[in-house]
Amino acid sequence: MDGQANTLAATRRFRWDDAPVDSPNAEVLARLNVSVESYLGGRANRHWLVRVKGERAVLRRYQDSPQGDIDYELAVLTALHDRGWPTPIPLAEPVHVQGRTWAVFRWLPGQPPTTDLTGRGRLLARLHADTQRLAGMGQRAGCVRAEELVADPRLTEALRAYERVAPRAARIMRWHQESAHEQFGRLDLQDRHLVVLHGDFADRNLLYQNGRLTGILDFEATHLNHRVAEFALAWRGRRDALVLAYDEVHPLDDTDWALLAPTLWSWAFIGVADAIEQILSGAVPAHDFDWQVGMLLRRSPLMGAAQAPYPDPD
Repeated sequence: MDGQANTLAATRRFRWDDAPVDSPNAEVLARLNVSVESYLGGRANRHWLVRVKGERAVLRRYQDSPQGDIDYELAVLTALHDRGWPTPIPLAEPVHVQGRTWAVFRWLPGQPPTTDLTGRGRLLARLHADTQRLAGMGQRAGCVRAEELVADPRLTEALRAYERVAPRAARIMRWHQESAHEQFGRLDLQDRHLVVLHGDFADRNLLYQNGRLTGILDFEATHLNHRVAEFALAWRGRRDALVLAYDEVHPLDDTDWALLAPTLWSWAFIGVADAIEQILSGAVPAHDFDWQVGMLLRRSPLMGAAQAPYPDPD
């Protein structure tokens, strides 16, 4: 693939938010010794195709409030690279400029695959065979396990307060929070073996070239959790073939199956308490949390007893 085609492929890979963004300033470029070729896009984190000593690389500007300790994310990337996984390892220490964190990563060739849920499920099971060996890293600062998230009294208070603003959405979220908390409470999770999650094991974060895996991207949400919590964004309550394929390689036990629904629901509450507090303070406009509500209302036969529909009083 020539340089222009490779740049276009990178643009397709990253650009899902075309909002204007400022280019890296001279201090960033000098401290990381890079030159910019093109903007690659991003959502909360932004990316540029750059050159480092004549070689392609990717420059990332982290969001204002990264999802946990960045050093933890970089340590996971490096540990997996050392185990033979094609991860975007950092080429230099991150720099902090004007309140932002910037890092430069090695360029990985390839493009996202055509959706293959069975293949992705099997690949995820193989990845977890290595990330479970990273559990000794402990929990990432700023992150919590699924059962801790739904047990947060601050979330409970926020959802109750939000019923005055968006009654139906708040009731749906509060019902699922309480249900997830109850389901976790029925399980013995004291000595449960945990894994370091990727955090968003979607097709767009995988790269293939000539049928070979060449990249696993976007570990921004990596942290320690139950392995089935990984299905929150990989399965999303409807891609059952992915879970079943994972089970073929790394069989799920009874507790894993019981955790499937509450871990999915817990993921929908990440950042919700903060968002509600901002809404109630007038800092941001009110909204109905459509993405969260949509995720919470999904049902699958894999959920067992938890697949019963939400008892909507409306």
